[in-house]
Amino acid sequence: MPRRGRKRKKTRTHVVDTDERIKGGLVSNDELKIPRSLVIRRGKVESELTELVTDIRKLMRPYTAVNFKEDAKNRKVTLSHYANSLSTSMGVTHLLALSQNSNRVTLRVGRTPGGPTLSFRVKRFTLGRQIRAVQRRPYDSSKAFESPPVVVTNNFGDVSAAPHVKLMRITFQNMFPAINVSTVKLSECRRVVLFNFIRRDMSQISSEKKKHVGDDDDLEDEEVEIRHYAIRAKPVGVDRKVRRLVEAKIPNLSKLSDISDYITGQTSSGAPSPAILRPGEMSDSEPEDEDTQVVLPGKYRGKGNNQSQKSALKLVELGPRLRLKLYKVERGMASGDVMYHAYENKTPEEIKQLKQRKEGEAALKKRRREEQEANVARKQAAKDEKLAAKKARKKEREEKAMAALRGEVVGNDNDNDDDADEEESSSSEGEGTDSESFDNGENSNDEEESDEEESEEDD
Repeated sequence: MPRRGRKRKKTRTHVVDTDERIKGGLVSNDELKIPRSLVIRRGKVESELTELVTDIRKLMRPYTAVNFKEDAKNRKVTLSHYANSLSTSMGVTHLLALSQNSNRVTLRVGRTPGGPTLSFRVKRFTLGRQIRAVQRRPYDSSKAFESPPVVVTNNFGDVSAAPHVKLMRITFQNMFPAINVSTVKLSECRRVVLFNFIRRDMSQISSEKKKHVGDDDDLEDEEVEIRHYAIRAKPVGVDRKVRRLVEAKIPNLSKLSDISDYITGQTSSGAPSPAILRPGEMSDSEPEDEDTQVVLPGKYRGKGNNQSQKSALKLVELGPRLRLKLYKVERGMASGDVMYHAYENKTPEEIKQLKQRKEGEAALKKRRREEQEANVARKQAAKDEKLAAKKARKKEREEKAMAALRGEVVGNDNDNDDDADEEESSSSEGEGTDSESFDNGENSNDEEESDEEESEEDD
């Protein structure tokens, strides 16, 4: 069917208002300040560790690459390669890499692109599905992960804390966006990530190990526990049964004659009302403590959680759980000077010697690389020269063959011309002999006729 009508003419100019452009510029500047993370696994790992990577990505949402897939070819690529290639194009500020060997699981947290890098040993971990399997009422809401969590750092000390402890606290806080108390919305505070720093007395560790043989054999000082919670709010100040109606959890009232029997718990005659709740329907862990009750400054998720309403807060664990031990801090991205080590202590002389040895190894490596590149270039030049000589010889052979072929053609033409001349000369000689013989025959006939005439006259 042919097209009808003329082509639509564009009438809108798409000119954005100045205020909107300024607002968009401010939003873009604010977005540039938001930290973005990337969680990867390096090398061959077990399926549980792959699931742990997924749980950590879920914990770091929404400013993380949730569906990032590691290429099998890049599993042995260094962290600096990831940092240099992704920090500028994708705006990644923090890189978390999980790896595994036969002895332990390692988690490296690095600030891109120049470091520092914190290396942790994962002492224990629990997956999110394992936590939900033992919960009575597991929490599952995709909208809770649309906003960043509230970060809580506990027991990390104050200004007098050790430098590596301060660095841990600052790194954990900077992995998530900062919360502006004056502009934050209450409805966006849906999750909590807790970083708890555990200090243990070294003299008591041995006694704890003896008491808990086979349970906590790997207890160490200065460990970090990571927990991930969801925030639930429930209105207080009303009866539990009324609250269930407010929360739109309507029970089965078929055995009751009036709604007042459900509220009061007894019938009009004073007899107790039939049980309408199934066993285990009411949770024994609902928040009724006054310490958890707050007055909401704004509307929060859930029925009955309105502004100026008194509600009780409850934390529901989402997972994963991690117990980490910091054992090394490097100045660069998985490279550079070792600023802290938990198990090795070196004197300044040893550090100086080690630095000199590393510098010598780096210089030797650079020199060998340059020599190797020079050898490769020399071999490539010789190969190119050999190939060019081969092509020249081939071209020369082709030219000689063509010249020889042209010479044969010229020689054949000359031979053909000579043969034609010989044939022409032979044919001309044959014609001459024939004419001479014809003339001789005519002369003989004339002589015979003259003789006959003479003999007749004599008679």
